[in-house]
Amino acid sequence: MRTENKHTFAGKKNLVIVATALLLFAAFGCDEKAYIDGPGDNSHNQDSLPQLADPDPTPDPIGVEIPAGTLDVNEAVKIAKKLKSGEVSEQKYFIKGWVSGFNRGETFSSDFPNYGNDFVYLSARNDGQGTKQFYAYRLLGKFGAKLPDLECVVAGDFVVISCYLTNYNGVYESSGACFVYASNNDHFNTTFPAFKGCPAPGEGEISVTGAEAIAKTLESKATTSDTYKIRGVVTDVADKTLSTYGNLTFNISDGLSYATCYRLKGKNNGNFTNLNQVQVGDTILVNAKIQNYNGTCEPVQGYILESTNPNF
Repeated sequence: MRTENKHTFAGKKNLVIVATALLLFAAFGCDEKAYIDGPGDNSHNQDSLPQLADPDPTPDPIGVEIPAGTLDVNEAVKIAKKLKSGEVSEQKYFIKGWVSGFNRGETFSSDFPNYGNDFVYLSARNDGQGTKQFYAYRLLGKFGAKLPDLECVVAGDFVVISCYLTNYNGVYESSGACFVYASNNDHFNTTFPAFKGCPAPGEGEISVTGAEAIAKTLESKATTSDTYKIRGVVTDVADKTLSTYGNLTFNISDGLSYATCYRLKGKNNGNFTNLNQVQVGDTILVNAKIQNYNGTCEPVQGYILESTNPNF
């Protein structure tokens, strides 16, 4: 019977272990990053990079209206990190931070006049020491109005934005309608008038925030079968000329959220005859269905029931 020297056997076993280790080293390397959403290049994912302790946020500037419960950038990122990739937060948040940079592509200069939104990075600090960034994706002006120029949001500004949070493949950013609520930018504050308040909705009416909550339950491009009476204040009129159809597109707000009333008709469902019939600052009641248009609440297929505008 053939036998094998135990030392020879042990040597072969050691060679197998060494060879296996070399193969594993070649396949995976010695300093592989921990990927969050599976294999791939996750260098943009803050959790796959070395984590440093963030210094305390820069103190808020004096004179900027900051709603109760507003998050700083570090707090917003912490909440967004708990979301699965592609998931959107149930709650809408106010987030405060300092504009640290922009993500403007090749078509930005031609797109900006049409869409009036910007792609903005926010940090909890204004000295470059913050390691976390929050991405305000397609940031609009006050209560969803278009930004008329690039001076409204510039690097170094302190802003309070309103949005839902999402985890977009490891990038923590806004989802849906994202707008500037307040800013220390003088040009911004001159461009957009201060909001003077909105009456509470009456019996059988809902607020703009209530309308937005309904829109969020819908699939994108879906519209309710029911019609709602929505109380709000006009914050922006998109149309600069009156169409032959006699309808207008404008934003309304309750001071917390906004909705874009898309191509609504005037009194008694009739045509508008003059642009002065809908002006910024009017308190109105619209009767319309609600649509979720890519995350934006849009009252559609409706008309204005009543308005404080004397021309209405």
